[in-house]
Amino acid sequence: MSLSPRLVYAARAELAEGPVWHQGALWWVDIVVGTLNRLDVATGLNTSRATGGFLGCAVPCTDGRWLLARQHDCVLLDWDTGRIERFLGCCPGVLPRHRFNDGKCDPLGRFWAGTMSLDRARGETALFSIEPSGEMRRVLEGLSLSNGLGWTGRGDAFFHVDTPTRRIVRYRFDPASGTVAEPRVLIEFEEKDGWPDGLTCDAEGHLWVGLFGGGALVRVQGEEGRILERVPMPVSNVTSCTFGGADLSTLYITTAWEGFSLAQREAEPLAGSIFSLRVETPGFPVVPFALASSRH
Repeated sequence: MSLSPRLVYAARAELAEGPVWHQGALWWVDIVVGTLNRLDVATGLNTSRATGGFLGCAVPCTDGRWLLARQHDCVLLDWDTGRIERFLGCCPGVLPRHRFNDGKCDPLGRFWAGTMSLDRARGETALFSIEPSGEMRRVLEGLSLSNGLGWTGRGDAFFHVDTPTRRIVRYRFDPASGTVAEPRVLIEFEEKDGWPDGLTCDAEGHLWVGLFGGGALVRVQGEEGRILERVPMPVSNVTSCTFGGADLSTLYITTAWEGFSLAQREAEPLAGSIFSLRVETPGFPVVPFALASSRH
């Protein structure tokens, strides 16, 4: 099967990340600028809201707002009004030189978000689970750059990327308790592949993973870790992907020019753009954060 990505929006973002298909549009974050963006893929119209500083990721909530993981805190954004309300203040375990990075909700609507060190220190960051009540729990620690994460459709397995290890680790997942167990390395990428970044799971239990610095999007077998498909991209830094469209069979792919020299930016004018890719196996709709009504 020959797959070919298509340019959707020339965003020119330094670090476009966290794509989410919600309410018929593609939402994405520009981490460094700190904006949440809504892209109408039919018209190419992109609208954005500043959120104040770094924005690691954003997920929709059951009450219509968005939960934003900024550098050190989590806030609620009303997209229509721009009003921001505190959800969690300075989160315990997120050190001053850290920031939140990738995150999404598990099958029961808990919010999972990991951290990274701004000075790229190794082994001092973590992955957290945040309950709708606001209770925050450390799930994994000793990480260096917590990145892509996802669950199988049955909710029995959890996948996580700690980017500097070049590994995707698979865990047994208990949806009821929100706990992980029995870690095993699903795949370890080679240096020539670049760095595994954001990922999403499809309906067959396999993963689509962006390779930062590797110029490709790959589909990885979810049980054995074999690479099933490798799709070359027109840019080097592929950051993440999500399923969207009416049938959830279009992958929307974010990219970046972070770390590029001027010459590299000239050589890759589409770096930082958003692309799409039609695939045979669909994904799943986004799970919103099950915000406790008492917090509204």
